[in-house]
Amino acid sequence: MSKVTIRPVVGDEMLEIAYWMSSYAFRPSPPFPNKEERFEIIRSRKGIDYFALFEDDKPAAVAASTPLSQNVRGSIYQMSGIYNVVTHPAYRRNGYSRQVLAALLATVRDKGWPFTCLYPFRESFYERLGYITFPQPKIAKFAVSTLQPLLKEDLAGEVEIIMIKDGYQAYRDWLYDMQPSVHGMGVFKYGNEAGAAANQSWVAIAREEGEPVGFMLYSLKGEEVTKFNFRAQRFHYKNSLGRYLLLEWIARHIDQANQVEIWLPPFELPETWLADMEVQTEPAWIPPLGRILDVEKIGGMQVGSGNFSAQISDPICPWNEGAWQFESVDGVLEVSKGNDAQCELSINALSALVYGTHDPGDFALRGWGSPPTDLQETMRSMFPSMLPYLHEYY
Repeated sequence: MSKVTIRPVVGDEMLEIAYWMSSYAFRPSPPFPNKEERFEIIRSRKGIDYFALFEDDKPAAVAASTPLSQNVRGSIYQMSGIYNVVTHPAYRRNGYSRQVLAALLATVRDKGWPFTCLYPFRESFYERLGYITFPQPKIAKFAVSTLQPLLKEDLAGEVEIIMIKDGYQAYRDWLYDMQPSVHGMGVFKYGNEAGAAANQSWVAIAREEGEPVGFMLYSLKGEEVTKFNFRAQRFHYKNSLGRYLLLEWIARHIDQANQVEIWLPPFELPETWLADMEVQTEPAWIPPLGRILDVEKIGGMQVGSGNFSAQISDPICPWNEGAWQFESVDGVLEVSKGNDAQCELSINALSALVYGTHDPGDFALRGWGSPPTDLQETMRSMFPSMLPYLHEYY
């Protein structure tokens, strides 16, 4: 019988395990990337929890967590961003990823973090662990020439550009200013100053009377001048002027770039910005997933009127199991332990309600519970449908 142990790993042991596991799982190989360069990247990360499962003292599976804050229905919570979930190919199909992830989630829950999100290698695997899928962020592609009409406009503002290394703190300040108004938005607690130091992005700051109203991170890529790709991986604005100042800035590159690529939240409608843009959209990477990590700590968010009780099932996070009461008090969610339950819900269903991603009528079809029709109406009243946007990629 093999001996299985799960524990946190730090220091040189963590570096060696993380380097091999992540390089093999997430990159084409051989060869592996430069070891010292990868070590430097891993060392630069702050606040990381890294767990490994060992079979007979050999590393078999790993999982990591990075700290973020997240807006959930108007309140800011601490969130665990799960990443680097890997099982060595020699040990796959033994349930080891599930075991190491469960141990990691128990640790970050002890820190008081109510939510967790991740980017999956396979949605169905994480759905079985209680996660639900967010709406897909998108990439809008169109010709720079379609923005030419903006060059004739006299917009009451200006745009400044600086390299990301110099503009990094301003950009971070912008994210924290933006976060309270964007449901689902996660922001890294420590950011990535080491990555910013590489200066691989421009920061464009749109201002109205000196105040920032738009931020865009972009780069110009390609082999031939006049045919560059203007790639904006972040495009955020506070008002219409901010949006059009940034678009007008892109238009100023009409003789330098011929294609625009803007990464956008799922709620954006770029096809409506100007006539004749002929926008093509495609998925931006893979959709993120999220779930409630600690039911007891999700109170405080803004909800509609109503109350209900539910028996929650959550095999991977057993502290969530049992009867819970959910009540709106002056428009704020209060959560308490209950004795009776009006229905049974999986943690998936409760997470879907809170994030606003699925209608209660979907639950029975997804195997997440069967709340009666009248209770579904209460759930819709308390938790109206919303489009969460995670923002950070990890």
